Amino acid sequence: MFKLKKEADLKRNYFITSSRLKLLHLIIIVFSIFILLSLIVNIRAPAFIQILCIVLGILAIYKINNKLKDFRYELDFDLIIRESLLFVLYTNHLYTSEKDNSGYEKIIRSAILKYELDNQNGLIIIKALIRGDEFSKKVQTLDDVLAGVLELELEEKIIHPNIVEYHFYYKKPDRLILSPHNHKKEIDSLEIDLGYDITYNPIKCPHILVSGGTGSGKSIFISFLIIELLKRNSTLYIADPKNSDLGSLSHYLSDKYIATTPNNIARIVRLVVEQMQERYQAMRDNFHYGSNFADHGFKPVWLIFDEMGAFQASATDKKSKEVITEAMDGIKQIILLGRQAGVFILVSAQQMRAETLNTDLRDNLGLRIALGANSIEGYRMVFGSATPDKFKSIEEKGAGYLYMQGSGKEKAQYWESPYLDTTQFDFIKELQLYVTKSK
Repeated sequence: MFKLKKEADLKRNYFITSSRLKLLHLIIIVFSIFILLSLIVNIRAPAFIQILCIVLGILAIYKINNKLKDFRYELDFDLIIRESLLFVLYTNHLYTSEKDNSGYEKIIRSAILKYELDNQNGLIIIKALIRGDEFSKKVQTLDDVLAGVLELELEEKIIHPNIVEYHFYYKKPDRLILSPHNHKKEIDSLEIDLGYDITYNPIKCPHILVSGGTGSGKSIFISFLIIELLKRNSTLYIADPKNSDLGSLSHYLSDKYIATTPNNIARIVRLVVEQMQERYQAMRDNFHYGSNFADHGFKPVWLIFDEMGAFQASATDKKSKEVITEAMDGIKQIILLGRQAGVFILVSAQQMRAETLNTDLRDNLGLRIALGANSIEGYRMVFGSATPDKFKSIEEKGAGYLYMQGSGKEKAQYWESPYLDTTQFDFIKELQLYVTKSK
């Protein structure tokens, strides 16, 4: 297979260009037609043989044309990108030139833009080389220029000591579509597919933060996670201080696991902390170096805490403040110590504030999601130092930004949560398949 050098450098002369390739295609077809016409004029044979030759000739030209189209298709995309990058280098004067004796301008040095195509994920990666020359600062600020010439939105920018990477999706990642099941489905792996080529594993990335206002799709996403966690034989505890959708699950799950009042919420937090401590004791009694809860036969325990801000706002007197303080101390223990014991927490809030969960604890929540439109300050409260420099407009319900520690991404990425058609997917019916696991 013919391969191009995937690099834009104004010092180089490129023999193959998209216009030359197009011209070559045209010349070959015209020449083929000329040969066919010459044969028709000069052939001395019966009429039916002449007709047969004409048909075969047309068929041959048709096949040649298709082969050339396929060949151009393989190269055109690369050529268009390379020529676009050369245009960026030239129009932004990312080169140094001098005139020779005849007055002809000659380029003596140029910034270099390399590129890679990830066809599987539909990704273009532009790599600008940092070489300590006069172009080094300029190539670190090509965000808007590259987005404009490629007509694509910048997905991610990564600055390394000797290179700057600009990532663009030319093919949108697949959003996960949820479908109902008529039977119980048990999964041994703790990994959960979140769509958009993102897989979440609580062992590698413990605890979850979900932020989103009314209509953002937050409740639907949490419902999806509840089903996925139950498929993995997780024990769920749910705290819902507003006594809304999650609180109503007490009709289907045992009251032992659902809490809506401050005292009851403190009770289930205490239960989760006690389970965590018991597991640590069991693992110490059967110590294996480097082992975790799964190696000792324990299944995950999840505390799903909806609207934590509303819970803290219920501290109106001395007694209630003591209850809130006890619960928050327990949550702190779960966040800091729960991973090894397989005890995790999902914190949900309409808006994250410093008083909802302090920065140190928030940074220990490995998977952080902000659904729906948000302010810059709102994004900062969720993502901290992983807040993107620029944001896409949020047009889809259930869309937002996601940051997962250990994923290799430095900043939060645009993401669309799994799509659930409420007219087709009955959450309660699906939940009832797994109810016995929580009793």
